[in-house]
Amino acid sequence: MMSTETWPRSAVRVWTLAQRFQKFLAVGAVGLAVNQVMLFVLAGLLSLPLPSASAIAIAISMIVTFGLNELWTWHDRGSGRIITRALLYSAINSGGLLINTGVLVYLEREAGVHYLLANLVGAGAAAVWNFGLNHLITWRA
Repeated sequence: MMSTETWPRSAVRVWTLAQRFQKFLAVGAVGLAVNQVMLFVLAGLLSLPLPSASAIAIAISMIVTFGLNELWTWHDRGSGRIITRALLYSAINSGGLLINTGVLVYLEREAGVHYLLANLVGAGAAAVWNFGLNHLITWRA
């Protein structure tokens, strides 16, 4: 591991944020896998309407990613009751759910993109929202 002891304080903050974002992306990859599998099962196999299937798949992946982020990404931050962070995470990620589902439905219906590929694009857009707000609000220092 690189020593940051001699770095300026601002550089250390950027370095720490970059490392935390890498963890967030790794957790997000797990959440995305859960999301994709659930979306395939719900929309592809069970023929639920795409917006409903997407919302359910995202909600399930939010449960998984909250636990992983709590234990790993932001293990050193956040105070108070875990239920408070879970509620904040859910509220913030509900915005991400709307972003993801909106992009997914638009790309699938209007641009003819396969729903699983469209979901990847939507998840990428939602990830920026989710990380920024969860970093600032849910697990604030």
